[in-house]
Order: sequence, then structure tokens, then C-alpha cells
Amino acid sequence: MRQRLLRLCAVFAVTVGLVPAMSATAVADTGADLSVTATWVGKGLPRASLGDKVTYAITLTNLGPDAATRIYLFEEVPDQFNLVSLTCSDASFCAGPDGELDPAGGELAPGATITATLVEVVCCFQRGESNSPSPGATVSSTTLDPNYQNNYASVLTKLVGPHGVCSSPGCKGEL
Repeated sequence: MRQRLLRLCAVFAVTVGLVPAMSATAVADTGADLSVTATWVGKGLPRASLGDKVTYAITLTNLGPDAATRIYLFEEVPDQFNLVSLTCSDASFCAGPDGELDPAGGELAPGATITATLVEVVCCFQRGESNSPSPGATVSSTTLDPNYQNNYASVLTKLVGPHGVCSSPGCKGEL
């Protein structure tokens, strides 16, 4: 029995030695890293009162390495705001005036950028409300995105002045 075991081990060792060396090649998942930034467009710090229209500049960039397809940019509207408009430099990235999305969405080559303007109105906030809302934008795409952490951007906006519900046009808020 002992000889048979030694012979089996020797055959195994010789067989393993005959197997050609194989190199392992790592295949990386490719995709497009879409990145969104949001910037306050106004004087001073981001602050607004009841009924004020506020504007934010949104920038969407494809950091690569691949092109991205069926890209959609969506507005983020906190409870204290109502959407006035989201206008993209290329309309296929944003919903139209009727709220409908272009079925094809936008396409963005590596390194390319799309800009958008987000306008919202402060519709309501409660007395003593201490949290400042963060309007902004989110991007989605059918292309694999290896870094979802930069697909959303917002601007912390301090609400100042009297609380309540806005009665001017564009305001539809409720407390």
C-alpha cells in the first residue's frame, strides 16, 4: 500500500510538472464614470426667503474610460421648494416641458461635459425649521458606472426670513 501511494504521488508530481504554465489576465469591467456637480448661482452664500427663485448651475461630466449612453439628468427638489425648470445644454439629457424624457436619452463621450440650469422657488417652510435643504441633480445611465458616489450633487441652501407658505406664482407648497 505504501509503495502504491508513493507511486501515485510520483505520477501526480510528474503530471503537474507537465502542465504548461498559464498566465492569468485580469479583465477589468469597463464603464463610464459620470460625475455631477452643483453650484449656487447668486450673490454671497446660498440663502433664500419664501417666494424667492433660486438658480443652480449643474455640470455633468463623463470621466471615462468609455462613452455613456441613455443618460438622464434629474432634478432634486426638497420639500421646501418647487421646480421651476431644469434646462440642459443638450435637451436629450433632461425632461421636456411636458415632463417626458427623450427615449434615447443623452450620449456622452469620455471627457465630455453637459451643463444645465436648475431653477426652483422656495414654496414653504415651518417656524423653527433648522435643517437647510439641498436642491441639486442626479444622473442615471444604462452604461455601467463604477463610481455611483459622484452621481448626485446638491447645494446646501439656508432658508431665511418669515416662515409660511408662498402665495406668489410658481408656489404650490403646503405645510
